[in-house]
Amino acid sequence: MARTNAKEPLIRAARDLFSEKGYDGTGVDEIAESIGIKGPTIYKYFKNKEDLLKAVIDCSEDEYKKGMGINEKLPDMINSGAELKAYVLKALQFTLKNDTAKKMRRLITMEQYRNATLARLTTRHQLTYLQSIYASIFKKMMERGQMMQGDADIIALEFISPITIMVQLLDREPRKKKEALLTIEKHIDVFLERYEFV
Repeated sequence: MARTNAKEPLIRAARDLFSEKGYDGTGVDEIAESIGIKGPTIYKYFKNKEDLLKAVIDCSEDEYKKGMGINEKLPDMINSGAELKAYVLKALQFTLKNDTAKKMRRLITMEQYRNATLARLTTRHQLTYLQSIYASIFKKMMERGQMMQGDADIIALEFISPITIMVQLLDREPRKKKEALLTIEKHIDVFLERYEFV
């Protein structure tokens, strides 16, 4: 089947196959054949398999930021504990339901010990990126007197860690969704009370 532009379908196919079989376990020919083209056609769009992985990551990051509502204005948009909780629960629903987010978490979980690029991506998504987002929110809220003063970076780490653990649990055991979501909501409520959010 001829395609005029196979770039986007190749990125989606690579993401799907990488998340099922791992990066090393997926061949370039297999990715191409899954969308009905010949293996060498990939090189019309990507220099090599690593370049295709980069495209998978870049497209996934764009979709993630959009779905999570992450932009430079976010810290100015959250002005109370209630608004913080609403944002977190909405972002959580996106990350648990979005097909790309789920497949990328599966991929980075499998590959974090074998692939340096995906190891860095795992650290970014499970720790540093989320910590920086929430630290920036908390710094602004501290400046506006909307929460207790403190070390925003450490407070952000305290906030995101249980949520990240629950998301990982749900990826492994989706049947525990109700229990995990309840735990996350309780964690948020305790956190809001402890840090005296208005």
